[in-house]
Amino acid sequence: MIRRSLAPCIARGSFVLFGALMAVGSCDAMAEQVRIDAAACDSPVHLVARDATLTSVLKRLADTLHFEIVYQARNDPPVNADARMNANELVRELVRDMNFSLEQTVDAACAQGRRLVKVSVLPETGDKNGSVPVPGSAWQTAETARVARQALSDYLRSHGMDDVPQEAIAVR
Repeated sequence: MIRRSLAPCIARGSFVLFGALMAVGSCDAMAEQVRIDAAACDSPVHLVARDATLTSVLKRLADTLHFEIVYQARNDPPVNADARMNANELVRELVRDMNFSLEQTVDAACAQGRRLVKVSVLPETGDKNGSVPVPGSAWQTAETARVARQALSDYLRSHGMDDVPQEAIAVR
């Protein structure tokens, strides 16, 4: 009697389990895929990414290659890539359309003698050519200009030359 009542439950349970596995499998098929193969610092990195976000690809690269990632950009573009190159070139290629900064350290064991330490993807400036206006430095005052003119005058006189304004000296 117990066997007969358990059989329908087991059948229903396996049907539910099969349905759950199918749902998980279909979600996994639609999810992003990122695969990174990296052996050593001096060998190329093979990246395969399909429908992945840039942040997830950079995070996986940072975990694999042991560098720090700082992502401050508002947008997170999709990445579809199958590339094999050294880590520095690969990261530059991935973030080429972004405002970014790479920090490297000298490491003779790595390709081109440099190892990636930190990647910062910075916020967009809104300027199409990526330039940021730099204000004049505070140290460039009238007093520093006067001191520079005096130093030039002293240098020229000490070398037996006539005292001429800085603007008259041509750089050739």
